[in-house]
Amino acid sequence: MLSKYVSALAMCGLLVLSPFTYADLSSVPKPDNLDIRMQLDDEYPMILTGFVRLNAQQVLNFYFDKLGDPTNMVEEIGRQTLFFKQTNETIKISVYQQNDWTEISIMVTQ
Repeated sequence: MLSKYVSALAMCGLLVLSPFTYADLSSVPKPDNLDIRMQLDDEYPMILTGFVRLNAQQVLNFYFDKLGDPTNMVEEIGRQTLFFKQTNETIKISVYQQNDWTEISIMVTQ
């Protein structure tokens, strides 16, 4: 009887320690003064979108400095997307210049 309770407690502990439970975007650097418009970070995929008063090249340089060389980089109609691999996560960062503001979209997947 006691072993059933121990098994149940162990399973609860595994669920609590699951990466889906404690997923967050704290491991992804963000420029100072980022005006966050949307953030979903309670489970994978984690998504963040915001705007910053830097030009696109300054934002790209920020991520090169903080995360190193991307594993892939794609440019489509003025939007540049960087892909990084960190431990067990893939980080996708899209950068799009809009007049005085630059939109930054981040997606983190396992």
